[in-house]
Amino acid sequence: MKGSRAYLWGVRVLYLTYDGLLDPLGQSQILPYLRALQQALPVHLSILSFEKPERWQTHGLSFQETLQAEGFRWYPQPFTASPPILSKAYDSWRFYHAAQRIITQEQPLLLHARSYVAGWVAHRLSKRYRLPWIFDMRGFWADERRETGAWPESHPFFRALYHLWKKREKVMLHTASAIIVLTEAAKSVLEAWGIPAEKITVIPCVADFAHFRPLPEKPLPLLEALELPTDAYILGYVGSIGPLYELTEMLRFFRVLLTYKPESYFLFFTPASPEPILAAATAEGLPAERFRVRFIPRSELPTWLALLDASIIFCRPGFSRIGSSPTRVAELLAMNIPVVVQADLGDNRALAETGTGLILCERFSTEAYEEACRTLLSLTREGPADFRSRSAALLSLPVGVQRYVEVYTRLIPAMQRRPVSHSQSG
Repeated sequence: MKGSRAYLWGVRVLYLTYDGLLDPLGQSQILPYLRALQQALPVHLSILSFEKPERWQTHGLSFQETLQAEGFRWYPQPFTASPPILSKAYDSWRFYHAAQRIITQEQPLLLHARSYVAGWVAHRLSKRYRLPWIFDMRGFWADERRETGAWPESHPFFRALYHLWKKREKVMLHTASAIIVLTEAAKSVLEAWGIPAEKITVIPCVADFAHFRPLPEKPLPLLEALELPTDAYILGYVGSIGPLYELTEMLRFFRVLLTYKPESYFLFFTPASPEPILAAATAEGLPAERFRVRFIPRSELPTWLALLDASIIFCRPGFSRIGSSPTRVAELLAMNIPVVVQADLGDNRALAETGTGLILCERFSTEAYEEACRTLLSLTREGPADFRSRSAALLSLPVGVQRYVEVYTRLIPAMQRRPVSHSQSG
């Protein structure tokens, strides 16, 4: 299905996302799925997304040509950042009317909405045009906004906004033809709320194992570029730094790690500014020379990840964390890098029991960090572990695609399925 031939046959599907395809999340968690789905099924995917103006100016037109050559129709809309509240209402209005125009023009048979903002648009359109729709809800977004302080409960407006979206959440869960969640724990919650189990599919955040391949040794030129000694033990963090993540607790874990491995360094691969990270480290009494902060594009990330001996991801606790499957976990395990995580996040406990390379912290405390350090360093002494092959059966791209294929074919029974390639799981 290449080029314009894709427009001549196949079932039309409209994919709705408020996240940008040019965002790091779009590159790692949206496009790989859509590309694989278009190869696995006779579908023609049209995509409506909202793109940050600065990324569009740099990459937009060339990327649009790439997607067109791959058989996609892409309808990018400019993301509005300000004023903070009015801009979201404006974007929601534009979202609905842009999708309406596409439906009138292309007459899709299925709507696929990623997360809540897109989900509410899809819900409204499904009623008007009598279309089945997929609520790819990911996690519990409204609860996450409250728990991270983005919608403080003490503020009357945000308290009302939270209750509005919880009401909408209930409506969407009941009107969607299929629901996608990231964890078995989230599925159990929805079942307790009365949502039929057969309507819910669990698809965790997976990785393209063809892209994330381990190297036989650390790349010395990169160690030199970062001015790191060749015997450094390197702990890594990959991703954004924000209210969703527990930076202070990750720094405290590193402080404990230094008592076990004095040659340790902490390397951050993040678009965030180095200053807040280094300021937080100083506040914890950690020397700034033990830290390196870099932003690495996804295309180069596997080579840089090869520097790491271990990684860590701590998130803020709360109800919404039940539905979380951090994007980077699968990519790190594909690189054979063990990951220190909190036990009560998503399906971490069940994943750890499969020997995939997750090191659990039962709580945020010095004692728990000491125990996790001992477990982590015992893995190093035992020699290289094959976390990659153990996690491939659970967290590789073909596994996620297979589950999406099953959802699509259930909603459109006439759709003839093609085999899903498993070449990326090797």
